Amino acid sequence: MERFLFVILPYLVLAVFIIGMAYRIRKWVKTPQPGAVTLFPAPKPGSGLFWNVLKESFLFPDLFRGDKFFWSISWLFHASLALIIIGHLRVVAGVFDRMFISMGMSAEGITRMSAVSGGAAGIIIMVAVAFLILRRLSLKRVREISLPADYIALILILAILITGNFMRFGEHFDLAQTRVFFYHLATFSTAGVIVPPNSMFQIHFLLVQLLIVYIPFSKILHFGGIFFTQTIIQKS
Repeated sequence: MERFLFVILPYLVLAVFIIGMAYRIRKWVKTPQPGAVTLFPAPKPGSGLFWNVLKESFLFPDLFRGDKFFWSISWLFHASLALIIIGHLRVVAGVFDRMFISMGMSAEGITRMSAVSGGAAGIIIMVAVAFLILRRLSLKRVREISLPADYIALILILAILITGNFMRFGEHFDLAQTRVFFYHLATFSTAGVIVPPNSMFQIHFLLVQLLIVYIPFSKILHFGGIFFTQTIIQKS
């Protein structure tokens, strides 16, 4: 069972994710676009469509104008998530260590920076997700448009964050052993691979796999769809 959950299942999860993403992207591309509708002020031809889409996608100016407090929570959530993803790339493959070393940082300094920034990001994003759940439960206008899938996604993300923080602040976590484990998965050399015995890591990894499978079929995929919708809006 352990081999299936941590060695075989990750490949099945990756396959479902790729197929699901391909299906969603194809659906976006095939969706009929409405005719051009003039916005006010109408964008000038060639007036920076690319940068306008990036601004809307990463800075959320419309949300800022509508609800500055919610914008701040949302932005902190997404910024912390970006830091966590970068940190996980370092944990899994050490992809940033060489870059930091070339900048003059020591291995101890890199580890210390990762611990401080990763710990702070983990706490901030956990508080942000808890706030988003509370907001859905307490605000009537938000509660009325919320579906069970919305709560499932937030609770799943919160569970991943809690187990991740337990790994960082709780029992010993063997980074070197974890890198070896993911190296074997990435290179398909899984014969005799040793799954890290850390129970919190195993729960965390299973929850992450569940989230990855869930992404192509949920609202979480707004991180991809927003580029399509913003491109249409900016062209209008």
